[in-house]
Amino acid sequence: MRLGMSGYRSIKMPDNLLATENKKMFAELSQRNLDDVARKCSVAYMPPRGSSVKGRFIITFLNRTYSVEVSEERVVDLLTDKSAPINIQYIILKYLVTGDGTPLGTMWINYKDIAGAAPYLREFEDFVLKRLVNRFGNVVDVYEYACKTLGGKREKLGGVSFSFVMLPRVRILCQLWAAERQEYVPAVANVSFSANSDRFLPARELGMVSLLLVDMLEKEANKYTQLERR
Repeated sequence: MRLGMSGYRSIKMPDNLLATENKKMFAELSQRNLDDVARKCSVAYMPPRGSSVKGRFIITFLNRTYSVEVSEERVVDLLTDKSAPINIQYIILKYLVTGDGTPLGTMWINYKDIAGAAPYLREFEDFVLKRLVNRFGNVVDVYEYACKTLGGKREKLGGVSFSFVMLPRVRILCQLWAAERQEYVPAVANVSFSANSDRFLPARELGMVSLLLVDMLEKEANKYTQLERR
């Protein structure tokens, strides 16, 4: 049985479903006023030279900048000139079609308090929070290195806290409280979002962005560990 997005309840989406959804979102963008989309989402829009095609958006996702070429239905990494990974394409396109221009909030909101997050809470716990604890709970120095490498900003909040600008109006706060072996206190992690992030990405996609961030932190940590072994 084929399962559409309306019935898909996971923050881990298969590539074939992502590809289908990306095509739908490109079709939707092509019908929109792209200057209006750019204004609402705080991204740059480059108009086309000819009237028969659409222009492109320039958008930063975490520490990389991408070109969203609407007529060609491509999302290209400007540094490498290669197509963005399909899950990053999906998140960027979802941001552009969802963003409603709400100002960036100053408060941090836990995932469980975001409208529509309930079906994804278990996965968020398993694939985001537990992975952070398992990978970094006993190696906070590696966590700090990975956060800084990805452009994280140190915050004066609980635990070892770093904030990340994932998209112009979506920020993530990643907090880690290290394990204390002598006191038998286990490590704890929390991931929260800037208020109004859900006006630019729905709950499922905020879970997906968190998962992507953990993937990237683990990747940087593994590089660091390999360098230390040399």
